[in-house]
Amino acid sequence: MSHPVTSFVSARLRLAAVALSCSAFALALLPAGEKLINNGAFDNLSPSPSWYWENWSLPNSSVTYDGTENAGGVTPGSGSLRLTCPFNPAVIDWQEAVFTLDIDDFDASLYRTVSFDVKVDPSSAMRAEGDYGNIQIILRNTSGWVWKEEAFVPLTSTEWTKVTVNLADGQQTIEDVRAITIRIAQSLMVGDVIVYVDNIAFNDEVIIDNFDDHNVDGWTATWGTTPLISVGPDRSGRQTSSSEKVEGNSFTPSTSWQQVVTTFPLGNTVDAAALYTAINVDVKVDPASIPGTLGHYGLFEIKRPDGTAIGGSLLTNTDWVHLSWTIPSGMPSLNALLFQLGGDTLVGPITYYLDNLTWTKRTAPPPPPSLSLQQGVGGLNLVHTATDQYGRHNIYTLDSSGLGFVNELDPVTYSFDVASFPSAPGFQIHMFLVPGNPGSESSPDWNEPNTIYMDLKANEAGAANWVFRWKTNQANGNTQLYAAGLPSVNGASVLGHWSLTANGNGHFTMTAPDSTTASYDLPADALSLFTGPIRVYIGVQGNSTANVGQRAQLGGVKITKGDTVVLEDNFGGTALDTTKWVENVAAPGGVQFLAPAEAGYLVTWTLPDAGFVLQMSDSLGTPNWAPVNVVPYNVGPTARQAHIPTSQLPPSGNAFFRMVK
Repeated sequence: MSHPVTSFVSARLRLAAVALSCSAFALALLPAGEKLINNGAFDNLSPSPSWYWENWSLPNSSVTYDGTENAGGVTPGSGSLRLTCPFNPAVIDWQEAVFTLDIDDFDASLYRTVSFDVKVDPSSAMRAEGDYGNIQIILRNTSGWVWKEEAFVPLTSTEWTKVTVNLADGQQTIEDVRAITIRIAQSLMVGDVIVYVDNIAFNDEVIIDNFDDHNVDGWTATWGTTPLISVGPDRSGRQTSSSEKVEGNSFTPSTSWQQVVTTFPLGNTVDAAALYTAINVDVKVDPASIPGTLGHYGLFEIKRPDGTAIGGSLLTNTDWVHLSWTIPSGMPSLNALLFQLGGDTLVGPITYYLDNLTWTKRTAPPPPPSLSLQQGVGGLNLVHTATDQYGRHNIYTLDSSGLGFVNELDPVTYSFDVASFPSAPGFQIHMFLVPGNPGSESSPDWNEPNTIYMDLKANEAGAANWVFRWKTNQANGNTQLYAAGLPSVNGASVLGHWSLTANGNGHFTMTAPDSTTASYDLPADALSLFTGPIRVYIGVQGNSTANVGQRAQLGGVKITKGDTVVLEDNFGGTALDTTKWVENVAAPGGVQFLAPAEAGYLVTWTLPDAGFVLQMSDSLGTPNWAPVNVVPYNVGPTARQAHIPTSQLPPSGNAFFRMVK
């Protein structure tokens, strides 16, 4: 009898403690990339065991090792396998020369392809059809040496070429390989054919692009950058393959962020989180590149099309480096990949090479969801739920008339109270003051041309730093916001009342909860761009993938002109007051108003969760599991969360939650 897969978590309703239990399947992590067979690069011309001619095939065929022919690769300057096939021109029917290498049996079921480099000696006799016959790889499978024949490939070139054949055909499992055989065969052969073979290898990765076709078709520059893209040398030095060469000639001495970005379309939508465990790539900096002031060549990252990083690494030398990053569970499907090299200490041109871009295939089911539980906190919760670590999650004023500060007789004060704040480095609460008629985007600090931006962050000790930032005439940009020397105020705690007071002439005073202040005068030319109504935004931003799911609670917002209260909200009702505020979020769930009487619990579980259902019971002794009637929302790419209001919890005071499939 089979049993459902479950994970569960329980809570005593009157307690904040969390009990967590989960079950998971271990994932099999395969060795990445190409696996040469024994002496597959033929760097040893007298190996043991050795290849032999199958004496039931073409008479007088021979197999030797040749030290003068080499396709390059892991052992440059080594040799290759030489297969001599004395085809009889008097025979018009099928002829075949067959050569075999006995190997220790191994399970090849997890390998996806087998590849080799091949070259026909120019002295060989060409058929009337313009080829030298066909070559075929045969795997001798199981103790019975059952033949697993791969496709025939025509031999057409007297230059080194690479042949890759797929192993999986859905008909025969390759699980116990005892020997590898090479067959050279065809009808109407007209004379001797000599074939060189090198670099025989299995591969367990799914190739995105390995540049075996000697071109960079599909690769383009993006994000307004202009690197030159061309073909470069192969990672392994093989004649039969190449790499991508990216020339970042736009890098100049600068302390601001510079970057070059390329993109590659995947051809279709790929659910990488479900299909793969990792993405892999080889990268090398050209030695002629100029290192930055800190000695490195910038941060190399692979990103999703929305700019969220899958993984990144500083390039610190000019050697080839193999990089591999885990695919986050629950990551949205992709139709392209971005490749970014950037830094703020770079001083000159940097060229890099990219090769062997692959996925590592998932070979086991993903683990079941694991659950966690926390008590809900009544009031306005601002939560970073977007997959993009820089997603903004705001509310803004519905009516912006009367909220401006320029030429006002009385000082205008914009203030808010922080009731709770996470211990999460980089997490911020922000306030945007945006003039005119801004759009509905959640990132006016980027999109709008004129913005005042107040950026509040806490350190590990709980003290806080509030920075006054502003920009003018810079739509779809933000470099002005991060100029040097901006004023800031430091508070002893991030919790409490923060205020910004603006006089009509552009003099601003920032005040922290402990009454610490800092002042700034906005230049007259900038001040003229903030006349009229001002839309006020209050929101949060994670600034790190580690901060996805973090939340802050606002205790209130207040705007005054002199002694007159223009807008005030202490968020004490049962829902967000939509006569005052508009939700403005990068992802659903970013604004959560939990009525205090209905605060209940927040249940969070990991992704993927396909087929799983959230259930609740008031007992584990005699459980009565029933589906939970709530609509969950995603919390970044790796989790989902549901609010369980108090009215849905069992009256007994106990609640147990589980995911079941």
